Amino acid sequence: MRKAKIIYTLVFFFSLLQQSCCEVNSLTGYFLGSEGLGLPSYIERIAVNDATVFYYDSSMHSRTPCPDWLNTIAGQELWKERRLSTEDNRVAMAVALQTAIKQFNLTGTLSDINVYQAYGRCDLYPDGTVKAVLTHGFNGMDFLTVDIDSKAFIASVPQAVKYKRIREKDVVRLEHLMSYYKKTCFDYLNVSLKNSPAVNMKKAPEVRIFEEQRAGSTLFTCHVTGFYPKAVQVKWIGADLQQEDLEMNDVLPNGDGTYQTRRSVIRPEENTGDQHYSCVVYHSSVEGNITVTWGKEEKLFRLPVWMTLVCIFMVAVVGLVIRCFIKSKDAVT
Repeated sequence: MRKAKIIYTLVFFFSLLQQSCCEVNSLTGYFLGSEGLGLPSYIERIAVNDATVFYYDSSMHSRTPCPDWLNTIAGQELWKERRLSTEDNRVAMAVALQTAIKQFNLTGTLSDINVYQAYGRCDLYPDGTVKAVLTHGFNGMDFLTVDIDSKAFIASVPQAVKYKRIREKDVVRLEHLMSYYKKTCFDYLNVSLKNSPAVNMKKAPEVRIFEEQRAGSTLFTCHVTGFYPKAVQVKWIGADLQQEDLEMNDVLPNGDGTYQTRRSVIRPEENTGDQHYSCVVYHSSVEGNITVTWGKEEKLFRLPVWMTLVCIFMVAVVGLVIRCFIKSKDAVT
């Protein structure tokens, strides 16, 4: 059971690598120390919204060079700060992992798989307000949280008290950590928002409506795919539509780096009048919105229109053949 929980935590951790906040601009740090999983002992990823701007793991033999988009005097200072923080984080994660293992008395066969993860984020809201959070977990359980304003580590469980004291005793490292989440994190976020190609890449969504007949109702599904960045809003407009309660409305990654999502609604069968139902999609890649409409009359008259066009085409072809035949006959005569 413990192993299953650890594996679930690991899967959840990596699923976070694809997530971003839809309402604010965020710089998020994902930090993972583990043993017994065949992974690098330490992994760190820094993302702005859902785009990676920095990655490091302990299996790397050389440092990642400063990217071109950050290659200014100020940018190089931020990159240097990032690399120093990474080295500090790697050491701190190793101490945290071993301390937690000992405090939970996970020795012998119980120590074969252990995971220590940290999640830090700084948020910049549209009105200019800012917020920063930092939390730690061990083997799928809350372990520590950090109060940025009071410069204090808060133990979530008794086993975390020892590591809390270790971190608070190191005043220099503590001040560096608080400075990062009060200032440096937001500096890095602002520079990335302005200059990073990955952060500023945009792809417009493709929107399609599908219908499924059910007993006593019709299910309409709006499928939205191929968009980037991840933040998107999808709404249905129409009379007497009901939400599909069983549907998962998550935004999921495609294999090409873009995203997809869907929203479904139910139209009761008694509402069979000539109604239009529209799926409206809001995304930063397009001005305004993308609206795709389904209507009963549109469905009913689509086939006759195509039949009419086909008939006209066939008549034109037959007329052209007859004309060529008559000319050919006249030439022979």
